[in-house]
Amino acid sequence: MGAGGRTRRVGVLYLVLAAGGVAGAVLVASRFSLPVAETVVTLLPSVGGLYLSWASFYADRREAAEERGHSVAEIADRLAVAVRGQWDAEARVRRLNDPYPLPVSWRAADERFAEPWPLMGEMAEHWPSGCASDPADWATEPAELAGCGGEITEVFLRRVPTRRLLLLGGPGSGKTMLLIRLLLSLVAEREKGGAVPVLFALASWNPAEQTLEDWMAERLARDYTGLGEPQAGHAGQVGHARALLEHRLVLPILDGFDEIPPRFRGAALDSINAALPLGQPVVLSSRVTEYEDTLGPAGGVPVRLCGAAAVELRSLDAPDIADYLRRDAGGQDTAAAVRWEPVIRLLGTDAPVARALTTPLMLFLTRTVYNPRPGEQYAALPAPVDLCDPVHFPDPAAVRTHLFDAFVPAAYRPHPRYPCRWSPRQAEDALRYLARYLQHTLGTTDLAWWQLRRVLPPRTTQVMTAVVLGAVAWVATAAVGRLTALLAGLGSGWLTGPPAAIVGGLAGGIAGGIGGGIVAGLTAGLAEGVTLALASGQPGWLTTTTANGLAYGFAGGIVGALSSRLTDRGRETGDARTAWSWDRRLCALGFVSGAALWFSFRSGYGPAAAAIGALGNGTVYGLAGGTVGARASKLSARRPSAAPTVRTLWAWDWRGFTVGLASGSTIGITHWAVLRLQSFLTGVPSYTFATLLSFACAFGLAVGLVHGLKGKPADLATAVGPTALLEQDRTAFRRLWAAIGLAVGTAFLLCYGIEYVVHRGLPYGLTRGATGTGMIQMTPPHILDRGLAYGITVGLAAAISQNAWWHYTLTRHHLALRRHLPRDLTAFLADAHERRGVLRQVGAVHQFRHIDLHHHLAGPAGDQGPDTSRLSLPWPRFPRTLVRRR
Repeated sequence: MGAGGRTRRVGVLYLVLAAGGVAGAVLVASRFSLPVAETVVTLLPSVGGLYLSWASFYADRREAAEERGHSVAEIADRLAVAVRGQWDAEARVRRLNDPYPLPVSWRAADERFAEPWPLMGEMAEHWPSGCASDPADWATEPAELAGCGGEITEVFLRRVPTRRLLLLGGPGSGKTMLLIRLLLSLVAEREKGGAVPVLFALASWNPAEQTLEDWMAERLARDYTGLGEPQAGHAGQVGHARALLEHRLVLPILDGFDEIPPRFRGAALDSINAALPLGQPVVLSSRVTEYEDTLGPAGGVPVRLCGAAAVELRSLDAPDIADYLRRDAGGQDTAAAVRWEPVIRLLGTDAPVARALTTPLMLFLTRTVYNPRPGEQYAALPAPVDLCDPVHFPDPAAVRTHLFDAFVPAAYRPHPRYPCRWSPRQAEDALRYLARYLQHTLGTTDLAWWQLRRVLPPRTTQVMTAVVLGAVAWVATAAVGRLTALLAGLGSGWLTGPPAAIVGGLAGGIAGGIGGGIVAGLTAGLAEGVTLALASGQPGWLTTTTANGLAYGFAGGIVGALSSRLTDRGRETGDARTAWSWDRRLCALGFVSGAALWFSFRSGYGPAAAAIGALGNGTVYGLAGGTVGARASKLSARRPSAAPTVRTLWAWDWRGFTVGLASGSTIGITHWAVLRLQSFLTGVPSYTFATLLSFACAFGLAVGLVHGLKGKPADLATAVGPTALLEQDRTAFRRLWAAIGLAVGTAFLLCYGIEYVVHRGLPYGLTRGATGTGMIQMTPPHILDRGLAYGITVGLAAAISQNAWWHYTLTRHHLALRRHLPRDLTAFLADAHERRGVLRQVGAVHQFRHIDLHHHLAGPAGDQGPDTSRLSLPWPRFPRTLVRRR
């Protein structure tokens, strides 16, 4: 069935349910001799919401259908626009053309790295699709592959018969710089509907856990968010990224093969050969020694890139180095350029400084440290002649170490046009911390802001989030209660709002599981108790609301954990002993919570009734903890880390309504059983079964709406950088809060409104006042209190559980308090990339400008890095941290 058929089917079902619900409410009112007019008046305001929901749903489905309507070739054309814009900007930031492109040259690599030349010609001639290029343009021997600068495009497209190229070079020899130039040239020469060259940094690929196709699809969807799954959760739908890969409309440029740990390189190269068979162009870069080790492993079968020609980058020539240093200093006759004469006289000799300044990386570091920027005075900078001192720099390694040490302070010295908010020492300390964290903790070169949350222990994040949600629950209930009381003329509004512990416990459970629900419930209960004690002059409120916080936080935590859309992924792990341990703990905790709740209402009960009630109430809560609490706890314990959200849409998800009904019924039955016991012992009227049913329906509707919210792809022609992705995630957070809050609040208002019509004039629930335990009336202000309080707080909790911005905010403030990183970390990273040249940007993540700079900053210097004893090591990227994930 097509998209239009599914839309019509869901639309008809939605209309039938809405009309049936309204008709059912009218029939119930007529059957029990209730005022039909009032029932209709109560339901009429929901008509606008029903139309709005349907209109939004239909618009989203139509937009999704339009996105699916794009052909794969059109998607490739739009991706090419994004790739070109991304790398044009990155070339400017990396100053690849400032003052002019370095004349990087290459020669044919040793013949053992490539396929025999006659064999490559035969491979290209016998491809089923024919030759990729004109055979007349093919090189007749490997020596004809030599070239310089922009000729790399000519070599790849025309001289290599198979269009499969291996680019080898030493550390800092300019491999990535040359690949960027090749990529931009290929994009410029690309024909409409052709393959799009995309640069992939191999350092983040784990060939032991992911195939190359899966990893490339994941990177494409992350860096170009419009290539993600258009309709996640709908079977049979393929994301744009996978479609491009399947149609071979992505030309992979794989950079940094040497950054894969040694023991995985053979498997990685074998996976590349399997995923990119002969006939599909590819470019692979690596350091010479690391690739050579793959060809001759100590044990195992040698592996090489099939059908590939190989070139090796050459060291820079002495005249080119001299001309470049003089030009960057202002020109041949400037005073700043004259300072380089002692160094230039040594170029081409065996002097340590001459042997060190033969790569583009060292040349970039040198110009940054010693050459003045426009508006700077060269006299205030160190003199290049110091590099000629054989005592301080006895070998090239000493020169390179000195340049790495001096680079960050030089990058952060006062800039005439771009003043810096951080001192060189602060910047260096922060960058060293990040380098150690990435290398020794995460084991990757990718600095993704949403992964920094791993610095915080999960319990700390859970408690901090729960405390905030508890405070928000108290503010919402108190403020809304006060406002509605003043509008309705009920006097002191502090006593009319719903218990904040109920709202806080539910919200904490959604965001942090049962533990978060208890902390949020206790926070809200204590705050509410202090407020009520001050407003009423009765200190007993503090005890009552604390007990409420414990009990309602426990129950709300169970429901929240079951209701959260993040808890329905994965399978259970662990043995039966662990499960039984959780069962016993939650049974005991539930018993204590139930008993505490009972004793908070024990005023006016006899000793026997109090003891029996506490025992019965504790048993009910204990059974709830043992039967469903352990399950909810294990579900919430394996929640994945929240990923950034770009945009949102709503789509039908029947699982959400099922989970909502189940979780709502769980807490509804628990409280119904508790209050039935209270009614039996005290004679005070209890909730009716209709109240339980309305509570379950409210949860079913609210959670169903929440589950229907999905991630929405962005524009296909947009490459999302880290800062833009953070801003989009923050915007999505606010929209989710508003949308989910409105949905939850409307659901509870609707269900409580129906209940008010059915039970109008009857007592609603228990309360405790100056004269002991009594009854209150369910009135429109109470309904409004509950709807708004649930909407504000639960909407916030759901947005927190589905977005990464909140956890990033907690983490960066935590690290700022411990003086590890600047408080405005986003601005610091953007400045390090755009102004200082310390970081580079690859899609949605930052990386250090060069892997050697990363290793140098991560070395043992300065203060210690993050405490890795409590952090997981998901995958080892570097040789010194080869620890497999358990």
